[in-house]
Amino acid sequence: MSSTPGSSCDLLIAGGRILDLGAESGVLDDAGIAVHDGVIVGVGPSAEVESLWRATRVIDATGQVISAGFVDAHVHLGAFLDTARPYQPSTGPGLFSGGGRIEVILPMIARMCSMSVPDALVAAVVRPGLVAMLKAGITGVVDAGGPGVGGVVSAAAELGIRVAVGPSLADMWHDEHGRLVRQADADRLLDQARAAIDSYDWAGHGRVRAVVSGVETMGCSDELLAGIAELTAARDVPTHLHSHVSEAAVQAHDAAFGRTATQRLSAAGMLSPRCTLMHAGSLTDDDIAVFAETGVTVNHNPGGNALFGFGITAGRSVPRLLDAGVPVVLGSDTAPSFAVSTPFDMIHAALMLQRDLAGRDDALSLEQALAMATHSGPSLGRPGQLGRVAEGQLADLVLLDTAGPHHLGTDHPVPALALHARTADVAMVIVDGRVVVEHGDLVGVDEAALADSARQARTAIAAHH
Repeated sequence: MSSTPGSSCDLLIAGGRILDLGAESGVLDDAGIAVHDGVIVGVGPSAEVESLWRATRVIDATGQVISAGFVDAHVHLGAFLDTARPYQPSTGPGLFSGGGRIEVILPMIARMCSMSVPDALVAAVVRPGLVAMLKAGITGVVDAGGPGVGGVVSAAAELGIRVAVGPSLADMWHDEHGRLVRQADADRLLDQARAAIDSYDWAGHGRVRAVVSGVETMGCSDELLAGIAELTAARDVPTHLHSHVSEAAVQAHDAAFGRTATQRLSAAGMLSPRCTLMHAGSLTDDDIAVFAETGVTVNHNPGGNALFGFGITAGRSVPRLLDAGVPVVLGSDTAPSFAVSTPFDMIHAALMLQRDLAGRDDALSLEQALAMATHSGPSLGRPGQLGRVAEGQLADLVLLDTAGPHHLGTDHPVPALALHARTADVAMVIVDGRVVVEHGDLVGVDEAALADSARQARTAIAAHH
C-alpha cells in the first residue's frame, strides 16, 4: 500500500478472511480492504489498513469470507418476457434437447433477438431476476442475446448490477424449407449496433458495457462476422457468440460453409481477447490451439447444458481448454426455464459433471471452479479489472457468513464457498464500491413493488400473444 496515514476512502472492510486464489494458502486472514471511487485502494492486515485509511463507512467482516463478486456469464435476460404455460407431462425430447435442431433453433433465436419490445415492459420483467442474482452474490451478468436491450440497461443501471448487454446479430437463418439463406442486411445490422454502442456503452455510472455479438456462427455471413470484428475493435467493446455448441451444429455449419467455424471466425478477425465463445462444447484440438493463441474466453454452462440434455460434456472441452490455458467462465443459460441460478449452483454443477464424467475427483479442482465463477472481466468488458480482491481491482465484492451449521467441519474459504455456501450466507454485496445488498435485502429497493410491476408487465405481454 502506497498511501499515507489518514488517507480518505469510502469504505473500509476489516477483520474478514479474503479468498485469494493467487496466494499459496488461498486465504488472507484478518484482512482489511480500503475502497475509494469504486476501486480497491488497499489490501493487507486489518490493523495496517485501519492505520492508513480514514473511511466514511467501516464494515466489520469478522467471521466472514470476502470474495470477488460472482458473475453469471450467460443469461438471456430478455427471455424472461416469455409467459408461463400450463404444465404438460413430457411426451418426448424438448426443443433444446441434444443442443436442438439447428434449422429450428437458429430461426427462433434470431427472430427473438430482433423483436421490438417496449423498454418499459422489458425493464419491469427483468428487474426481479436481477434482484435475485444480486442477493445470491452475483455482481455481474453477461446478457447472451435477446430483445429489449434498452430495458435491460435501464433495469441494471437502476439496481446497480454490472452488466454487458447489446444487440445480438444474425443475417442468415433457415427458411420454411430448411434452407440456410440470407434474411437481413449486414450493413443495416451493423449500423444498429453502432447506435446501440453510442446509447448504452458506459451507462449506469460505467457499470454497463455495450456488447456486439452474433447469434450463432452459422447465423452470420462472412461479411457480418468481419463487420462485428471491425466494429468491436474500433470501439473496444466486448463481443460474444454461440459457437461450436454441439457435434450436430458443428457438422451442419461445416456442410453449409465448406469451412469450420474456427476457420471462418479467424479469417473474419473475430477471435481476440475481446471475444467470448458461448458453449464451445464440440471442439477439436486444432480449435483449442487457435483459441489459446488468439486469447479468446470460453463460456461453460454446466447447469443449462445438463438440464437441457445437450450431451456435450462427454467431449471434455472444459479440462482440455483449461490445460491449454484458455480462460473458461461459468454461466447458467437457464432463464427462464427454471429459477435464477446462483453462483453456488453453477459451481456445484461444473464440479459434479466434470468429475463424474472423468471418474476422478481431481478432474476439476475447487480453485478452478471458483476462478471460473469470478474471473469474467473480459466478458464484462473489464479485462484485468475483476475477479480478484487486490489493489487496483474494481470493488465488486461479496461477504459471506460461514457460521451456519452447514459450514461445520470446514475452516477454509475454498471449500466453504465451492462446496458449502448457499444464498442465505450472502451477508453483503458490493458493486463498484457501493453496498447494494445488506442483511439479505437490496438497499433502497422495494422488492415487493418490483414483483408487482413484473406481474403486471407479464400480464400485458400475455394479452398480446
